[in-house]
Amino acid sequence: MNHIHAITIHSQHLPEHLQKEVLDFICFLETRYSFPTATAQDHELTDTEIEQACGILTAAHGVSLEQMDEAIKSRGGSL
Repeated sequence: MNHIHAITIHSQHLPEHLQKEVLDFICFLETRYSFPTATAQDHELTDTEIEQACGILTAAHGVSLEQMDEAIKSRGGSL
């Protein structure tokens, strides 16, 4: 896992106001160390980055609807 991916994963679990604080800190670091500020034109998102940003998950293997229903029931839920 690279650092960008780790930052993305960890920040997704933070409340929105803390996500904003992380972004503010990154902008502070860019200013402090004279890095050019990123713009949308500087970086085209990859399909993986888009999927991560949208919360799209992929399974390591396929399961049937019956298997999903059974897993939900085993945890006390129902469809």
